[in-house]
Amino acid sequence: MQKEYITDLFFDLDHTIYDFDKNSALTFQAIFTEMQLIGVDNFMTNFKPINDSYWERFSKEEISRDFLRYGRLKDTFDAIDVKISDDHIYYIADEFIGKLPNYNHVFDGAYETLDVLKNNYRLHIITNGPDVVQERKLKNANLTAYFQTITNSEIAGVKKPHPQIFQHALTTAKTKAENSLMIGDNINADVHGALNVGMQVVWFNEFKLENTIGVAEVQQLNQLLEIL
Repeated sequence: MQKEYITDLFFDLDHTIYDFDKNSALTFQAIFTEMQLIGVDNFMTNFKPINDSYWERFSKEEISRDFLRYGRLKDTFDAIDVKISDDHIYYIADEFIGKLPNYNHVFDGAYETLDVLKNNYRLHIITNGPDVVQERKLKNANLTAYFQTITNSEIAGVKKPHPQIFQHALTTAKTKAENSLMIGDNINADVHGALNVGMQVVWFNEFKLENTIGVAEVQQLNQLLEIL
């Protein structure tokens, strides 16, 4: 890593700074309690890999956002053998999007790490999440002030790993790829997407998966302070 050339850090939001899994679990718990749904104890265990799969397909433009929001729930309820109507699935999907930003857990060390990094770099967000939802997450988690620019797929018109969303982010930040580094959890969307436009990368490898491409990685955000 040639850190002496880096002036701008670009972060993914969900699964990198914002603890999507923890906040999702709390959101579903609130919705299921309100609906008096039973038999959903292992919902999140099944939801996580199903949701990851749907997001991978969504990032490749294979499915629409509406199909993602319905399909990930339908497949999860099927997996845990809970019979539920389509009307209830659509209701849960809408409630989930509306209520998720009310929960604002971030990964351990996020604030402390950002507090240090903001003194040495310009910080930015690049996310595939929807505009309004992501802005609410950032605001409610007291993260907005850390970032000078926020680029989402709705603004850019394409999703990571498409080069255009990275180019949009770089242009908005008034910087160049060779002076920029991307930090994100998704190998395809974040790591390969950034590498393909000439940015440096750090993989947020929370689950300590095998690093087959040899990029820099961290398992906790505060480890960024050791390499930047």
